[in-house]
Amino acid sequence: MRYLALLAAAQAAYAALTHRQTNSVVVGTTSGLLHGTETNGREVPTYAVLPELIPLAVSIFKGVRFGQAPTGSMRWEPPVAFTSTASQDASVLGPACVQQFPFVGAAINEKIFNTPPAPEDEDCLFLNVWAPSNARALPVVIWIYGGALTFGTAWTPEYDGASLAANQNIIVVSFNYRTNVFGFPESPDLPLTGNNLGFLDQELAFQWVQSNIANFGGDPTKVTIMGQSAGARSVAAAYVRHASGTAPFSSAIMLSGAVESVLPTTSFPSFNAMAAAVGCDQSPGAARLACLKQVPASTIRNFTNGPFSLTWTSLVDNVTVFSDPLLRIRNGQTANVPFIIGNTQNDGSLFALNQNNLTTYLNKTFGDLLTAAEVRAFYPSDLSDNEVISELVKDFTFHCPAELFGAPLRLGWEPQMCIVIRAVFADLQLFPNAGAWHSSELFEIFGTYPSDATPSEKALSLTMQAIVANFARNPTVAPAPNWPKYLPGNTTSTLAQLAYDGNVDLTNVVQTIVSDSLDSPCALWNLFLDVRV
Repeated sequence: MRYLALLAAAQAAYAALTHRQTNSVVVGTTSGLLHGTETNGREVPTYAVLPELIPLAVSIFKGVRFGQAPTGSMRWEPPVAFTSTASQDASVLGPACVQQFPFVGAAINEKIFNTPPAPEDEDCLFLNVWAPSNARALPVVIWIYGGALTFGTAWTPEYDGASLAANQNIIVVSFNYRTNVFGFPESPDLPLTGNNLGFLDQELAFQWVQSNIANFGGDPTKVTIMGQSAGARSVAAAYVRHASGTAPFSSAIMLSGAVESVLPTTSFPSFNAMAAAVGCDQSPGAARLACLKQVPASTIRNFTNGPFSLTWTSLVDNVTVFSDPLLRIRNGQTANVPFIIGNTQNDGSLFALNQNNLTTYLNKTFGDLLTAAEVRAFYPSDLSDNEVISELVKDFTFHCPAELFGAPLRLGWEPQMCIVIRAVFADLQLFPNAGAWHSSELFEIFGTYPSDATPSEKALSLTMQAIVANFARNPTVAPAPNWPKYLPGNTTSTLAQLAYDGNVDLTNVVQTIVSDSLDSPCALWNLFLDVRV
């Protein structure tokens, strides 16, 4: 099938790059003396349409341990920095953290996001660095993967940073963080502030970059954190929890994800069900936690990926996650750095697969709070039920949270909102009616599109890479021509549409539309998203 061919092509390109690495390079870090590899610039896949674009040689360091193994007694504990002075092999990617692919979406998620399957291990706190050789004070982009906080890994070939680093002369860093019950356990057995472990892993990776990136030729004062989906949600959470002047990053890019108001957790059904299923039937507390720390990770994974599992996510601890992040933004209590935020044109199409009855979908998702007629009033009357579901998922999950996140900020050049990215290419249509689907822009940003990509797709890849790199270099100016500062409301045309009408070059990729022209359904969805607590 097409998605297998696409991923096989990405894997082949990735393998070709790996196998061509012949030179070794050594960098000293707090994790030890890292022995990585250095590519010959002529051998790095260029993904370029311009013949004069000659990619730089890139030093690559994979599988760098930044956190001690979160296993045994350290399971469900805050991460502890790994430090060493010994030599470390940094030529092989570290395994993914334990993954969860539950429920009806498991099959398509595994085929799109986990083919071929990544090796998994509970001992997974590793990062990767792609740095142009002989770099000096270069900007840094830290990549945070998505996966609903239940799956995802820096191991994924699609996220290889070689093309972005080589083509744009920037440093790219990726890392693993714990997901599902291992990273976001929602457990009454733990202190409230000890539940969002995946976010603590992310913070530890940020600190590693601050401490070490200068040794790779990076500038720790020019760090952009970039994420997609749950990765974008992670970026948004980091933006909200860091006060102005304290953030370990200077700018942020959020693709299809934000944070919104959420009620504090008062019950813990998922963790309690898991504990009972694996044989730890003590009352919540220290004894049950001690029992659970002795259960093999594979046993827990079998349950979390089984038919009776629930899901796990972040909870309000008022340290890493706040019940009303929008109020913190409005009160100026956040990082206050420039950011780009937005979504793809068809961000809901993946989640609408096989969803063909609007009433059934609404009942399952919102109970009796909404009727099909109430929802349809906000969408064109000629849309099928499946098309309405696709649109409402895009709006409720991605577009309206982004609009809420950006609307209060009017300082400097931020926020710069790529409200819609439209990258619709035949070789990326991995399922029916995909369009510019959720995460499809990442093939362009990382330059890991299929080998049979069209010249237009290759051109857009260079353009998207340039936007990311320009923003990382100086986030106080527009990263592409004709991209104005965003101002909310209906009196300005400052919403940026990217790659519409076949425009794929940096000079024409931005088209602006009236700032609230896509927001009318948000009048409905914001009733659920912007909740005063």
